Amino acid sequence: MICLAVIASDSSPDVSEHAHQQLQIDLYREKLVQCLVMGEYTQGGDYALETFMNYVYVEFRIHDDAQKDIWFLLGLEMNLAKRMGYHRDPKHFPDITPLKAEMRRRVWATVLLGDILISGQMGMPRMVRDGEFDTAEPRNLNDEDMNEEMASLPPPRPETEHTTALGIIARRRLLIALGTISDLTASLSPCSYADIMRFDGTLEKAYSSMPPPLHMKSMASSVTDPPQVIMARLFLRHMFCKGKIMLHRRFLFTKAAVETKDATSYSRTACLDAALGMLHIQQILDEETCPGGQLFMMHWRIGSIMNHHFLTATMVLCSLIHRKQTLNQEDEVVAALRIARSVWMRKADGSAEAEKAVQAVSIVLARTGGPRFDTALLADRHGPMASQGDDFLGGFVGDQATFEQTFLVEAFMSDENEKGMEASAPVTPNNDDLSMGTLYSEQTGEPFDHEEPTLNEWMFMSDQGQYQE
Repeated sequence: MICLAVIASDSSPDVSEHAHQQLQIDLYREKLVQCLVMGEYTQGGDYALETFMNYVYVEFRIHDDAQKDIWFLLGLEMNLAKRMGYHRDPKHFPDITPLKAEMRRRVWATVLLGDILISGQMGMPRMVRDGEFDTAEPRNLNDEDMNEEMASLPPPRPETEHTTALGIIARRRLLIALGTISDLTASLSPCSYADIMRFDGTLEKAYSSMPPPLHMKSMASSVTDPPQVIMARLFLRHMFCKGKIMLHRRFLFTKAAVETKDATSYSRTACLDAALGMLHIQQILDEETCPGGQLFMMHWRIGSIMNHHFLTATMVLCSLIHRKQTLNQEDEVVAALRIARSVWMRKADGSAEAEKAVQAVSIVLARTGGPRFDTALLADRHGPMASQGDDFLGGFVGDQATFEQTFLVEAFMSDENEKGMEASAPVTPNNDDLSMGTLYSEQTGEPFDHEEPTLNEWMFMSDQGQYQE
């Protein structure tokens, strides 16, 4: 907990202070691992799982980009939770007190969330599926509503009242729907478009069941709301958009020169709206987590998973511009990409994923007739040399023709991938060897972190499952 507190604290702009903070984090990480080993965490026991969850979260928080090692740690966490029986509802264990039973339900809901998010970030199926657990939803109670001496839990508070458990309850409801969608997209068995629409209805129903305090509101209407509540709303909305993109991305394109109404028109509109909604949330977070913003104290909560989802939405819009299939919303799509590019540029110094996003978006926007880069923003990041404009960016982006052909076209806009977009065509299962880094490095000669997520997870056109009419 001390390590998490250091991570959440405001980092001083002073270089020496920042270095001292990093040393503190490394020290606490080391002590955390030592405590787990000395406590023989694999044997279970009090707080073993909670401590391991904190360790996984610390490792997740200190990396700006996706790391496969965190997914391996998640596997240990999931196995430890199941070995300790968290996947079974405490009603099956009469010796567990009501307080411990309720806390176990909260912990399991958090474990499920990590499974959905981190496994999805790695492009892998989730580790625990429906039917493998029966742990009930936590009650809407504040911590002070419970104590160790109570013989039974009090009735839940109304969901119009925000409690310490309300966010966990809302996330659990949404992730149950996202889990079924994840299973669908990971399955190698064919399914019909009717199944897609049925799961879409499940997602809509789950989102409509969100407690009233966590319903999406504009920032202007949220002036008096606590930052934690606003952040919870944005997180839930962005997860809803993630589910929409997962479901409908493969039906995004049509071979017709002009957009026409057909059986999959709803999917194209839903996917586009979700991508635009996702990038709107990115813009809100970028603005409001700056010093003086409503969410400044929550800036540390924006991690690699949210950025991964924002990247997916960015690539959805890039592909629509590339194929000139923006569903009569080109101005809105271009405007969203320009804002997203500026956000990615501010993150590019510390994130390889953001750097690649800047390159891809800039090349796509160049096709629209706009500038490839905002030289004012570049000057702020790179100094006076940026005044040279696109000439300065020769080393930043590399050769545009080569990059555009390999990164944009061959990587995620090829005819082979287009076949997978048709509702009646079979979709090739994921090829884990086909990574964004491999394609980029082979064609451009520039190094790329091979531990990044595979192309199938980066670029939404590649699918794991097969679909049929």
